[in-house]
Amino acid sequence: MAQMHHPDSGVRRSAGYFLRRGSIPIAILVGCFFAGYSLTAERVVPDSALLTLQPTRFRIPYEVLGTIESQSSRVEQSGCQWTVPILSLLPEGTVVEKGQVVCILDSSQIEEFLRSREIALIRANAALTASQQQQQLQQASAERRLSDARYALQNAQMELAETLEGVFPSQLARLENEIAVSETQSQTAADDRDFLKRLWMLGLANHAEVTASQLLVTTRTEQLRRQSGQQQLLEKFSIPRSRRQLEHRVEMLELNLARTDLANSLAETRARMISLADQRRLDIYERYARTARESIAACTLRAPASGRLIHANNWYARSRGVRTIEEGRSVYFSQPIFEIPDETRLKVSFPIHENLLSRVSVGQAIEVSSASHNFEVVYARIERISSIPRVRWVNGVELTEYWAEGLLDPTVEQLQRLHTRMDVTVTFSLADQRDALVVPCSAVQRRSEGLCVYLQNPECPQLIQAVSIRAGEVHDGHVQILGGLRAGDRILREAPQQSG
Repeated sequence: MAQMHHPDSGVRRSAGYFLRRGSIPIAILVGCFFAGYSLTAERVVPDSALLTLQPTRFRIPYEVLGTIESQSSRVEQSGCQWTVPILSLLPEGTVVEKGQVVCILDSSQIEEFLRSREIALIRANAALTASQQQQQLQQASAERRLSDARYALQNAQMELAETLEGVFPSQLARLENEIAVSETQSQTAADDRDFLKRLWMLGLANHAEVTASQLLVTTRTEQLRRQSGQQQLLEKFSIPRSRRQLEHRVEMLELNLARTDLANSLAETRARMISLADQRRLDIYERYARTARESIAACTLRAPASGRLIHANNWYARSRGVRTIEEGRSVYFSQPIFEIPDETRLKVSFPIHENLLSRVSVGQAIEVSSASHNFEVVYARIERISSIPRVRWVNGVELTEYWAEGLLDPTVEQLQRLHTRMDVTVTFSLADQRDALVVPCSAVQRRSEGLCVYLQNPECPQLIQAVSIRAGEVHDGHVQILGGLRAGDRILREAPQQSG
């Protein structure tokens, strides 16, 4: 039978102890001590029922599935301008050498298109040759017509200058000389007539000689009048009319030269446009043919580097069992077909639920492991957390997750076992405290005033008293104590059941 202490002495010692701790008001302590004494006054609590609190590490690990990826990859895209099916493709995971044929696309449709374009290309080339020759003929004909028009204009201009500066002046000078001679002759004839008249009046000349001299004067006078009329006709009518005719001819030939030049320009422009249209058509057909040839060559995809082959299947579709890259599937231009990752530099990608995002930060340590592959834990740190979440449905439940990446630092042996697209388990801590006080959940009891545990009085081991606590995180059947207890305290492992 254990030795019993006086209740008053135990209460005094217990009250003094808790007052020194400064954790619970006196009234509550006294009431709780009486209740505790009533629990333990009739028996002694064995040591196996007590737990001595010691600082320990309190860690809440969180596991999530992740995928091993390469930090850098050589992605090979489809260079074929057509949407064509895959004829053959090496299995995913095959180790390939640089330059090895990995994928062959169906190019039969492109080859048929190329044959039709080559026929059109021959026709377009012949049309271009004909239009270029026609353009050359048009240029030669235009030069000839322009030369003829220019020659006719020059002749007319020279004829005008010759008439105005040579023919007309010479004609006028000749008439003026003849008029001067005629005037002299007419005056001489008149003088001879007058002399003969005087001789006839003196009886020294006969009447026939006077009549003959008068006839000569009349003849000379008529000749002078006729010559004066010719001069007047030439100056007032013949010369102006001839000059106007020649000037009009020159003007018409100048207009003809301009019209010929304009007609030649229009004809040359028309011929050039036809040649340019044929050249454009030829360029289009050549581009079609060149694109077809390049697409046919691009239907054979080779490995850009040595390494392990990975098919470029979308992660979202792959998670639902849909494979967009496999034999028989059609691929479009610039669609990624496969990639050769650099497996010497690896990273792990894993999702973080939106509710846990505030408890994870960049630089936090993570552990990567795999139950299906025999290798030790690989340590890493979070390098990046996406700012935009991804939403997916799992069993009818919508999950909003942020994707994080961590750079792996494996050993040489671990690196040989790791490879891209490997599913691994990523473990990181939601809480991690090195010196924490932890108690079993069974030792905590909820009362109206809050949570409490049952503490052994160190001065009175038979006295067990309820002490209020401030609890923190709960994990794996243990509670983190934030206040109310300290190291060295001994508590009941199992809190007593409360009565009705």
